[in-house]
Amino acid sequence: MNHTELVDSIADALRPRGEGDVDVAALRAGTMARVRSARRRRIAVAAAGVVAAVAVTVTVEPQLTAGRVPETGAPPNVSANRSSPRAAALPAANVPGAAQRPDTVGTDRAVLHFDVDLAAFGGTGALWETEPGRERVSVWTGSGTRDATTDQTAKVVISQTLDRAQFGGMTTRTLPPNSPAPVTVTVAGRPGKIQAYPGGWEAAKVAWVLWWQPADGVWAEVTMDADDAGTVVAAAATGIHLDRSQRCAVPIRVGAVPAGTEWENCMTVMAPAGADGRSWQAGSLEFRGPRGDTLILAYGDIRDWDADGDKYVPNRIVRGRPAMWFPSGPGHQLAVPDTGGRNLFVSMHGENVTEQDAVALAEGATFSDDLVDLDTWPKRPVG
Repeated sequence: MNHTELVDSIADALRPRGEGDVDVAALRAGTMARVRSARRRRIAVAAAGVVAAVAVTVTVEPQLTAGRVPETGAPPNVSANRSSPRAAALPAANVPGAAQRPDTVGTDRAVLHFDVDLAAFGGTGALWETEPGRERVSVWTGSGTRDATTDQTAKVVISQTLDRAQFGGMTTRTLPPNSPAPVTVTVAGRPGKIQAYPGGWEAAKVAWVLWWQPADGVWAEVTMDADDAGTVVAAAATGIHLDRSQRCAVPIRVGAVPAGTEWENCMTVMAPAGADGRSWQAGSLEFRGPRGDTLILAYGDIRDWDADGDKYVPNRIVRGRPAMWFPSGPGHQLAVPDTGGRNLFVSMHGENVTEQDAVALAEGATFSDDLVDLDTWPKRPVG
């Protein structure tokens, strides 16, 4: 998978219930051809049963839009001339991890109750996500530069129940006859099962799915490319840390949940730090009503194919800037380019959310100027 395909797949996370093609040339002037390859694996983090759209893409390299990012300067201990080989860690949440409080897993959109060692899973970047009942990370490898080869290497999901941990994953697929059966294994002294999925992510390789209870009250599922089951078991035993908790950190603050909705999802993308020390690339917050209506605010190195280049026709003023309101998939989307040095999109779908709701969400959100120092961001992005 090249960089283009990676950012195209990350777009699925920023439109977790979306459909349709999106531009993959994030934050570059002009338009570029969309690149898709059925033979390449993708970071598949979109929820099953998708019904709404945020048609955006994410870059995993530091870039500028037509405007300039405010110059915040490198924070202490960050060299402006040295890139990090791996994504920066998210800030600590200062609450018990899943091992100490399994009953908290999947209950707070602002908190990930676990951490992973990217190196153990052969990765350099991470896409973190929280949603009702589970928390997960997709790990990928590559420098994040446009010319680099970038592949998903693993996905880790934790939940209080096995069904929720496996929801939408490979174990829910119908395997062909005579496929390998699950094998019993031991992970750090605890029993589990692992199953091979030939061609799971890429036809030429085997994906392994491992599931077990790493702590009482917690289920985990690891999906990983590897030559053998032992490699996956070893990575899971050493690379997952349930004694830690992290914030789902985004440089966004929404003071109140939009009326008639609940905070459904938080997503943040971390890449190897560039020369400016910035590791964070993009993030989103999703709000959902009782009838499935959605509002999704996405911010960062993102760009919508349908509002790109000559297709961008401002027809609104939002946050004092030209903006575009336009149909997107089954709903509509609001694009506010170059907001604070990064682009802002708000999508909506459903009969009980309106353009006014989308504008109010965009107008009411605040954004941090410092995109390098995650500790300066709001402790909770919502509420």
